[in-house]
Amino acid sequence: MKQIIKKFIPAIVFEWRASIRDWRGLMSDTAIQRSRFAKYHSRPNSTGRGQIETQIMFHTHQIEKGLSHENFRPGFGKGVLKAMAMLLHRLQQTGGDAANTFAYRQAISALHEYINRHHDIDYDLAYMRNMFPDDLWNAICNTNVKLAGVLTLDRTDKANNRHVDFKTLAERRYAIREYADQPVTKEELDEAVDISMKTPSVCNRQATRIYEILNPQTIQALLDIQGGYRGYPTPPALILVTSDIRAFMNHMERNEPFVDGGLFSMSLLYALEYAGLAACPLNAMFNRRQDEQTRRILNIPDYELPVMYIAIGHYPEHAHVCQSQRYPTQHITTTID
Repeated sequence: MKQIIKKFIPAIVFEWRASIRDWRGLMSDTAIQRSRFAKYHSRPNSTGRGQIETQIMFHTHQIEKGLSHENFRPGFGKGVLKAMAMLLHRLQQTGGDAANTFAYRQAISALHEYINRHHDIDYDLAYMRNMFPDDLWNAICNTNVKLAGVLTLDRTDKANNRHVDFKTLAERRYAIREYADQPVTKEELDEAVDISMKTPSVCNRQATRIYEILNPQTIQALLDIQGGYRGYPTPPALILVTSDIRAFMNHMERNEPFVDGGLFSMSLLYALEYAGLAACPLNAMFNRRQDEQTRRILNIPDYELPVMYIAIGHYPEHAHVCQSQRYPTQHITTTID
C-alpha cells in the first residue's frame, strides 16, 4: 500500500512530513532535557548532597589555582573561603558520614594547604579563622589528608614525552596556565591536530573544526570575552574547537556536536602533551553577547557551535599545577552483572 501511495503523492510531501515530525521531536525532547537540568543542577541554595559537593569541589579548585599561581597573592579568595565555610557546614547537615566523602576531605586538604602557605610567610589569617566554626577549623588544621594542593613540574619531566607509554602520558598530564616566552608555531599545532584526526565521530562525519590563534592581541581579546583566564599572562597560542551542525541529521543528534567536539578536544590535549606542549582546557560556555563577539572576531559561521578553548604554550622551567585529585574508580562505576 505504501508503494502505491508513493506513486501518487510527491516525494516532497513525505519529506515535509518527516521534517515536521523531527521538529516536534526536537521541541519535545529539548523541553524534557531542559526540565531535567533545571531540576537537578547545582544552585546556590541547593540542599542535596550531590549539588553541595559540586560547589565544594568547584571552590576547592579555585583555592588550588590561587596556590599554584606564579605570582602568589597572599590573602586571596576571601569570598571563596566564606562560601566553603557555609558549604562544608551544609554538607555536614546531610548525614553523619559527610566527613568521609571525597569532596569534604579534598576541601579540608585544600584549606589546610592554604593555611600552611600563609603561615610560611607569617601572614595573618584572622580573617579566615573568623569564618569557620571550631569543629571545622580544627579539622582543617589537624588533617593529614593529601588530596589537594600544588605540584611542581620541571620542563625536563616532559623531554621524553614522545617515548613514554600512554598510561604514563595520561597520568602525567596536568593543566598548565603559565608558559615560557617561546612562541608556538603553526607547524607544532598542526602536528597535534593531525594526530587527533583519528578521534571517532558519529558515523565518521568529522564535524569538528579547529581555529588556531597565534596573534597575541586576538588571543587576549578572546580570553577577555571568555572571562575565565584572568590573572594569567596571555598564552602564546589558543585553539577554539567548534562543531559543524550540518553534520547531524535529526533531533536525536542534538547533543552530538558537543560529544564529538569533546572527544576531539581530549585527543588534542593528549596529542599536545605527546608533542611536548603545555596546555589548559578552557570552557566556551558563552552567553549570547559572548557568542556574538567571539563569532565576529573569528568569523565563525552560524552553523558552528563553540565547544571549548585550549590555551597552549611551551613548558616553563618550572610549572606549578593544581594537584586536582580524582575520585576513586569505584565512586563513578556501576557494574551490571
